[in-house]
Amino acid sequence: MKRLALTFFAILLVSTPGGQSRADDARGDAPKRAEIRRQDDGRLAWYHWAGSGPSLLLIPGSFSDYRQFDRVRENLDSNLNLVIVELPGHGHSWPPTLTGSIESFAEETLRVVDVLGWKSWYVGGHSIGGMIAIELAGRRPEQVAGAISLEGWSHHRVLDDAFGGRVYNTLDGEREKERLEARARGLGRLTQEQTEAFRAIWKRWDGEPILRSTPVRVLEMWGDRKRPLPARRAMRIPERDTIELRWLAGASHALPLERPKEVAAAINRFIEAGRPHSRRNPECR
Repeated sequence: MKRLALTFFAILLVSTPGGQSRADDARGDAPKRAEIRRQDDGRLAWYHWAGSGPSLLLIPGSFSDYRQFDRVRENLDSNLNLVIVELPGHGHSWPPTLTGSIESFAEETLRVVDVLGWKSWYVGGHSIGGMIAIELAGRRPEQVAGAISLEGWSHHRVLDDAFGGRVYNTLDGEREKERLEARARGLGRLTQEQTEAFRAIWKRWDGEPILRSTPVRVLEMWGDRKRPLPARRAMRIPERDTIELRWLAGASHALPLERPKEVAAAINRFIEAGRPHSRRNPECR
């Protein structure tokens, strides 16, 4: 009954040319956009590129819409069954919320998964999206085949303890301009109150206990800021056989913008490493 209720609120829309991203124009594979009603009666939107391979759900970072992953998506395995979810207050997921949290965003994302009917799937995200991916690995370990965190802080102290507050220090002028323009688009519709409420979310979450306990395979990807690598203790990423920590030399926080090909290649390898499990389980789609 719950799933039927969720499906009732799903609205499938074929993207129009005006809503296409740069990558859609280049590949001619415009996604289908769908929405459900959030628990606070707002809309939660996602974009779906159907494929016959494993299912992958991606979550953009703060003040970014689905287009943040355009360059990454161009280099992902074209057979992936790909969905990108926009967080409340981002893109077509409107309006914003003043009471959001990593936990509540994870719950809303799971409602999308339930509407899609996925039984086994990979989840990844950038920054706050990576944090939500880890939260989902803790909430649905029986379904999540792997979690991918692209600079998703396991705790807000990591920024200072591991990186001395450095966030975008490796971006060249062109990439920094592109980052700022995209951020301005994301912030342009928000009030100061809404912006501050969203900025406070990541400081109220601690993902280290999940990383210590979840049986889910995890890929952690980070830029080294052109500095010596910090200790895992400072990263709050435990040493476990199930956690792969991958460093991208000469990069910083904006990995989907700065190193899209390397990010996509790592995701492809990570998913391919789990394919034997997928072949044993025909529902891993």
